[in-house]
Formats: sequence, C-alpha cells, structure tokens
Amino acid sequence: MNDLYTEANVKKKVTMTDNMIKVFVIVMVAALIIGGFMFMQSLVTVIGVIGAFLAGTFLPRLNVVYEYVFCDGQLDFDKIMAGEKRKHLYRLDFDQVLIMAPENSHALDSYKSNPAAKKINFTSLEKDRKVYCIVVMAGEQQTLVYFEPNEKMISYIKQKAPRKVSEY
Repeated sequence: MNDLYTEANVKKKVTMTDNMIKVFVIVMVAALIIGGFMFMQSLVTVIGVIGAFLAGTFLPRLNVVYEYVFCDGQLDFDKIMAGEKRKHLYRLDFDQVLIMAPENSHALDSYKSNPAAKKINFTSLEKDRKVYCIVVMAGEQQTLVYFEPNEKMISYIKQKAPRKVSEY
C-alpha cells in the first residue's frame, strides 16, 4: 500500500484582537479582586479569584497552531490550542476540489469574485508567507480554503491530483 501522508504545522500570529481580549480579561479580574479587598466584599473577591482561575485556563488557548494533514487525497485541518487541546476544524476530499493555486494566482480570479463563496482561513496571518487557496465545491456551496502548505505537501497533492494544482 503506497499511501501519501504528510503533515505541516503553522503557528498563528497573535492578533490585536487577541491582545485586547487578554488585556480586558486581566483588567476585569484585577478590578474584581482589588475592589473586593478594598470594600470588604468577600463575594466580589471570590468572583475575582474564580475569574483569575478561568483566565489562567482559557487565555492560553488564544495561542493557536494550525495542523494540516494530507493523507491519500484528503486534507484535514486541526487547531491546537495552548499546545494541548486539539480541535478538528475541516476536512476536504480532493474529489470535490476544483483548483489549488497560490493565493495571488490569476487562476483563482473567477472563484474569488463569487460573493456567495465561503472563505476559511487556516494561515499564520504573517506577511511574506506562501499562502495557497483551495476551491472546494460541496453541493452548491463554494468554499475558498486558505492555508500554508510545505513543499512536501504540495508535491504529494500534485501526485494525487495533478490537474487540480496550479503553480501560477
């Protein structure tokens, strides 16, 4: 059995929104704890301590790594949060793929102009990265999936579906 298997990981850039969420949560928890101690309100202090525990548990989940797994014609996208919790996000079969090309390729122009197309972004959001777009047609729904494959993954996808991969 000669299955093609490869995987790649891409760390998502911490965005301004992520930083604002972190700052907001930390400020609110600190305000609850300090306010509880200043005004001798044990309930507010307890809520602040519970908030601090929850913030310590959930804020690290804003650190995201996307994992791409290509296995013999299927491409899976998973999200790994805080290096420990994994969530399966999306699976595509190359039988449903219309084209895969670099994000700025003219081969994608007609697909990108479709306003009803659903866009899914599994990239690091870093500039100067080679981002590819896969156009998937599942039923009547057209989906544009953006990701950053490595050279080995591109090579394996070309072996499995050579007519669906464009380099330009």
